Amino acid sequence: MNDVAIFAIKFVAIGFAVAMFAMNLAVVLTWVDRRQGSMIQDRVGPNRAVAWIPTPIAMGLALGPALLLAAGVLGYVHTHDVQGPELEQRGLLFSQLAVLLLWLTGAVIATQVKARGPKSAFDLWIQSLGEPRYFFFGGLVAHVLLFFASLALRGSAAGQTFVTVTSTAGPALFAFAALAGAGYAVYSIRNEKRIGLRLAGLLHPAADGLKTLFKEDFVPPNADKFLFNLAPFISFFPALVVLACVPFADTLCFATVDGKIQLSQLASSVPRVGVCTEGALKIQAVDLNVGLLYFFAIGGTGIVGAALAGWASDNKYSLLGGLRAAGQMVSYEVTMGLTLIGMIMVYGTLQVDKMILWQQENTWGIFAQPLAFVLFFAAAVAESKRIPFDIPEGESEIVAGYFTEYAGMKFAMFFFAEYIAVVTASALMAAVFLGGWSLPFVFRDGIHVTVGGSELFSAALPHGGVVALGALGFILKTIVLCWLQLTIRWTLPRFRYDQLMRLGWRKLLPASLANILVTGFVVMAIRTGGSAAEKAMGSLANICNIVLALGGLGLVVWFAVFMCTPRKRKQFLTTTSAQYAAEVGGTRTLRMGA
Repeated sequence: MNDVAIFAIKFVAIGFAVAMFAMNLAVVLTWVDRRQGSMIQDRVGPNRAVAWIPTPIAMGLALGPALLLAAGVLGYVHTHDVQGPELEQRGLLFSQLAVLLLWLTGAVIATQVKARGPKSAFDLWIQSLGEPRYFFFGGLVAHVLLFFASLALRGSAAGQTFVTVTSTAGPALFAFAALAGAGYAVYSIRNEKRIGLRLAGLLHPAADGLKTLFKEDFVPPNADKFLFNLAPFISFFPALVVLACVPFADTLCFATVDGKIQLSQLASSVPRVGVCTEGALKIQAVDLNVGLLYFFAIGGTGIVGAALAGWASDNKYSLLGGLRAAGQMVSYEVTMGLTLIGMIMVYGTLQVDKMILWQQENTWGIFAQPLAFVLFFAAAVAESKRIPFDIPEGESEIVAGYFTEYAGMKFAMFFFAEYIAVVTASALMAAVFLGGWSLPFVFRDGIHVTVGGSELFSAALPHGGVVALGALGFILKTIVLCWLQLTIRWTLPRFRYDQLMRLGWRKLLPASLANILVTGFVVMAIRTGGSAAEKAMGSLANICNIVLALGGLGLVVWFAVFMCTPRKRKQFLTTTSAQYAAEVGGTRTLRMGA
């Protein structure tokens, strides 16, 4: 297979994976947005959509995938005989996956038992173990103990025994956990007439998307039909393809035998500095040396889509919305671009992957440019045209703005493009400001805790584990930033249009220019300061990494304690009718689906 074919396959595979990540996360964001809105506004949440399926089919859907997964894992282990570091990596990986599946299955079963009550001796035993959150806490402790046990025993006779046990018991335990969870689900629903499939409320956005396919495609009689039909595509696809320049994980290095790449086998370890020259696969759709320029060049075309939609609709409200959208997006695009100039001055490159490598060797960009992060975040929220910056589609002023005349899938493309824009902006912020896939003191060859030139702790990690850990970290950072943008929707009122433009041109723009000026002075001072300035910056970077590491551990402990603390529900009676109802024993109502 020649290099052109390999590049084409890699581009299609990674591009498809990136697009699916953005679109699926956008679907989840629509569910979270509605769920959060239902909690704040005290209305029914997105848990009404349900697909009723016969019980035998539901039992097959529960047991079939588990059987295939168990058979696939056991068959893979049986047919792939590995030794040395590869055996250790496989044993640790399947052991961690087995622990994850065990506590996750236990937590789900405990939640069901708590909701409907115990129906068997096994349910009584699960109930005796305590709250469902205890399974999470126990699983977290098991993950940590398993990881540190592998580090402590490595290279000893006990370590060889540990590797033998994990490589044998890990896949078997994983297969057992999958089959046990599916078996319990089949046993629990055996007497039901039908099963309602809700997928934790995620079926509701899917039902909305399916419903739009069958809605009438309306085109105003006097509209420009070509531009009217083209505008949704111009708004949707740029928001999706800008993720092509963002790397989701570090470079994967595959093993080579006699100069041939073995795609079924990862390299056991890689050096801390540099990357493999043969068998390298970047987890990035397009590796461009002008990565950030590509982001703004493609992302800026969304302005054209909004403006075209407003003009081509032959509707005055749509025209006003299109003009507002164009003015708003151009204004905040300027701030976003100028904000990142400071980051380019610090990193010395336009390539996003090299920016992440700089942060891995030094510190996260949010410490190097804290003001730039705040400015970019505000501009990114305004760029997505979401509350409190939803001036182009303010229903209280101009009905629905530039997509007033759109229906069906064309309206869905405008609607969905906003959520995808939230994902892409969050992914770029995670890469440029929050270290991307890098974690404090985690490098390509393992963990190295270095403070002031002295190494306090060092542990080698398998290459595949480091890449997977980095990818998980990047996804979690992106999700947190997405959630933060959704939270702002429910905390700030909508700006007036003059306030919106004043914020962009008279507040954010001067602040971004001042940030460039200060950054230039600081960069020049560091470069001309010699070894003393370099040493001081290295010490500050170590302090920032220590703060990040301790903060991350603190958040994990806090989350574990939060999950293990029973919820205390307090009832506030604010009316005399509610007080009267409480005194007579309450009112009888059906349990809501929200």
